[in-house]
Order: sequence, then structure tokens, then C-alpha cells
Amino acid sequence: MQMTIYAVLRDISSDLKYPKSTVAYVIKKWKVSSDCRNAPRVGRPTKLGHRDRRVLTREIRKNRTQSIALIREEFQQVSGSIVSMNTIRKEAHLHCFHGRAAAHKPLITKSNRAARLMWCKASKLDCRSVETDSLE
Repeated sequence: MQMTIYAVLRDISSDLKYPKSTVAYVIKKWKVSSDCRNAPRVGRPTKLGHRDRRVLTREIRKNRTQSIALIREEFQQVSGSIVSMNTIRKEAHLHCFHGRAAAHKPLITKSNRAARLMWCKASKLDCRSVETDSLE
């Protein structure tokens, strides 16, 4: 009695407790490539390699306050890789370089405090005179 391919698939799938479609896919893959492992990667390969990433972090550390456009120009000169500003920005974020800056706080010395107080009082008087002119 000759067994059909469907009977063999059914027996294998019931023994392994995998769907028949999975068993058929693995057998087909084995016949085509004589290997049933998955491909080594999925998705699009990255634009920058390990060496390019090191070069980029070195360029960012030289001057952290410069713009992405300047970082991109210097990176392209050093590494020879042509990448977009978005790629530079994404890689910088991955390496914890963010475009954040501390808030600038005014320097308040004794003389500066007196000058600011005078300015506030003067502007307060100006506001009152504008209000009284508009009411009349």
C-alpha cells in the first residue's frame, strides 16, 4: 500500500503536534535549499556599521552644541559614508545624545536687583498711565 504525501504530512504533523502547513513548509524549504533554518536577519539592514557608529559618537563628543547639519558634514568627511540628517539624529538618540539645554537664568546681583526693581516700578507706572488714558 502506497502512502500519499498528504498521509505522510498528516502523520508527521500529528506526531510533532504542528500544523500540516508548517510541516509542508519545512519539507519544501529542505528540498529547495537543503537547510531549514531561518534567514540570518529580517528587515532592512542598517545604514551605519559599528565603525561608523564609533566615528559618529566621536564627532558628536567633540562639540555637543553644534547642529545636526554640521555633525553630518564632519561625519561624511571623516567616514566617507553618506547619510541623512534623520539617520544622524536617530543614531545620536540611541547613544543618549539629545538636543536638550538647561534653562538660562538671569544673574541677579545687588546692582542688578536694584535695576530690575526700578524697571518693574517704571513699567508698572507706564501701565497705569495707559489704563487711565484709555478710560477717559
